[in-house]
Amino acid sequence: MASFDISRPDNRVEYDIWFSSSNEKAMGFIEDFKNVDKKFGKSVLMTPRYLVWECRDCPSAFKEIHCFGDGKYCSYDKNHPEQHGQLHILEDMRERYIYDTYYGKDERGVWWDYMTEIH
Repeated sequence: MASFDISRPDNRVEYDIWFSSSNEKAMGFIEDFKNVDKKFGKSVLMTPRYLVWECRDCPSAFKEIHCFGDGKYCSYDKNHPEQHGQLHILEDMRERYIYDTYYGKDERGVWWDYMTEIH
């Protein structure tokens, strides 16, 4: 989904990418979009947004491997049910840490390189 808001007078392109590290299609998009983002140079601000779900009523066995916070933060890939959602959430947190540490400090490529190498 894309939406366009032209109310920014600073000539900077701002966009968010909503995804989870468990989504293979999203990872393909990120790999392809790396070069587009690079072409914008310093006139772009990309913000990654990570998807988690709340499932407080899920069975305890499910929450033990797919959730944190007793079902408050869950990740589950129905195409790969054997993969533990907690591992995806931890990877999402690692990716966000790398983004927060490097992206805004003129080292944006570190996040993009990590994303394309790790996935």
